[in-house]
Amino acid sequence: MNNWNIQSAKYIAKKLNITLNKKHWKIIFCMRNFYKKYNFTPSTRIFLKYMKKQNISLTSQDLFILFPNGFMKYASQISGIPRNNNCF
Repeated sequence: MNNWNIQSAKYIAKKLNITLNKKHWKIIFCMRNFYKKYNFTPSTRIFLKYMKKQNISLTSQDLFILFPNGFMKYASQISGIPRNNNCF
């Protein structure tokens, strides 16, 4: 978490064959903010509620389109936060 920076996020995303766009960055920074505030990696359901409170209007379908091989797995990797062990 502390060693994370934008360059490392881009590097990880490239290794995962994900081309980052504005929506990806919103999710990444929102996920990092959630982790900093609550000190745990959220489930998709909790994260969707948090995004809604932050006025980020994306659906679970949007998340899985942006991260097609596993939203929580790849979004948490790119965000530099621990993976939620309860997610597939």
